[in-house]
Order: sequence, then C-alpha cells, then structure tokens
Amino acid sequence: MSHPLDLTGNVVLITGGAQGIGQATAQLCAERGAAVVIADYNQTGGEQTAADIRASGGQADFVQTDVRRPEQVEALVNFIRQKHGKLNKVVCAAGILLGPWLTPEEFPVEDFEKVLDVNVVGPFLCAKYATPLLEAAGNGVFVVIASGAGVFGGSSSLAYGSSKGGANGLGLTLEQHLGPRGIRVNVIYPGNIITDMKLSVDIEAARKEGRPEQEAHDYAQAHYGLPPGVAKVIAFVISEEADYLRGGVRTR
Repeated sequence: MSHPLDLTGNVVLITGGAQGIGQATAQLCAERGAAVVIADYNQTGGEQTAADIRASGGQADFVQTDVRRPEQVEALVNFIRQKHGKLNKVVCAAGILLGPWLTPEEFPVEDFEKVLDVNVVGPFLCAKYATPLLEAAGNGVFVVIASGAGVFGGSSSLAYGSSKGGANGLGLTLEQHLGPRGIRVNVIYPGNIITDMKLSVDIEAARKEGRPEQEAHDYAQAHYGLPPGVAKVIAFVISEEADYLRGGVRTR
C-alpha cells in the first residue's frame, strides 16, 4: 500500500515552476513519484529544472507558457491531455511583482495591469482549461498561491497586494464551483520566503534608505523561510492525506 503522501500515478501541472516556490514544488512532487509538467515564461530556467528532475530519475516536461494568454494556456492543457491523458493536480505558482514602493501617482497603469494579468488572470485561465481534466481524474486538486500580502496585510507594491487579494478571492470562489464537481480547491499564503522576487524588493528598499544591499541579504537569511519549506506544504495539500482540508493554508 502506498504512503498517503506518495504522488505516484499523478500528473501535476505547476505554473511558475522555473524558479522559487514553483521550482521547489516541482522537484519535491517529482521526488514523490508524480509526473510533473512545468509551465513558465522563463524557458532557460524551466528547461533546466525539468532536465534536473529527469537526471534524478523523475518525470518532468517543460512547456513555455505565458499564463496571461488564453491560447497558450489552452495549448499547455492540450499537451498534457495528449501526453498523459489525464491531469490530477494544478498548482498556480506563477507570479510577478512590479513597482515596489511606488506611490499611486507614480505607478504605471500598464505595470498594474500586467501584475493582475499574471497573478489573477493566469490562475483563472488554468481553471478554465484544466477543469474538465481535473474533474475526470476523480481526485483533482487546484491550488492557488496567494500571499499574506493583500490578504492579511499590505505590500510594497500596490499591484502585487491587489493581485494577491484577487487570487485569494478567485480561489474562494472557485471552491464553490469546483467542489461539487469533485475538485478540491485550496489557497496557500506564503509568508516571507527567500526568492529572487522577494530579495529584489528588499534590496530596492535598502537602496532607497541608503543601507548596504548586504543588509537585505543578511536579514533574509536570518528571518525568512525557504522555498523547499513551502513546497512541503503544497505537496501535502495536493496529496490524498489532505483530502479533508478546505480553504486556505498559511505558511511561515
């Protein structure tokens, strides 16, 4: 009998899987037996992550995808349908942050819209095209990565905080639609995690305040969590062990 955290036999789609939390999640899910499909705009990082997983004996494909584009997300799901014939879990980890510390007057409208497109429209498009396969799988799980920003507090970026509040609302609303169809929906709220995105924001803050950049690195190392820690939470959430889990999960 397989361990309840084992993902063998599951096909897992992870957007934003080329770096950060998405990358760590792809690696851990593959270690636990899943066939992983990594979708990301970052072709170099995505291909390397998939290659590293395969070199370690796991199953992984990379499909370059701009999650803002309906035709690209539809093509991504069609790839999964054609290669695997099924899709069991979706983890929407693709996300961007633009305009840290900018005032409303300074914030470019096009940057605000881009952040919302990636962080909110992206997960919506994944739900739109992946739902039929998730429903057919019988054990479908759809995970939206939100944030403490925009849910429990503010953000350095007006667009990011707004988008993560929107991602949370999307997840809560999807639960009403997908739950009756046998698809569990959960939202993850990571705290401060050492990623390139988070460090870039902290470095920008240090520069604005005239502090050495190294201070930002040192503070992060001392106080922030790491992507593999969040990946363990996500891998649990999509496992059969979390079958009774509902709503959101907050991490450090």
